Amino acid sequence: MRFTRIEFVFVALGAALGIIVAFAYKAGWVAESAAFPPLIFVLLGLGLIEIVVGYATARPLGSLVGTPARILAFAVGVGVMLMLGGKFA
Repeated sequence: MRFTRIEFVFVALGAALGIIVAFAYKAGWVAESAAFPPLIFVLLGLGLIEIVVGYATARPLGSLVGTPARILAFAVGVGVMLMLGGKFA
């Protein structure tokens, strides 16, 4: 399977969200014992990015990136978050 340019950008944005959440955790803005675990912030951020870009490009929601790219973006984001953030619950 080949990814499109938009899907590669989406995976890179997932990694950027992982970095942001890891630094927020290190700064103390996100607690590991909070109601939402830190990985939920990566998932919600990816969803918001897809909604905003979908509306901006006037494409139907859900047609911007494929499911494999969504899964890869989430896995890369969580992986980066775990590597930079240290110990998470």
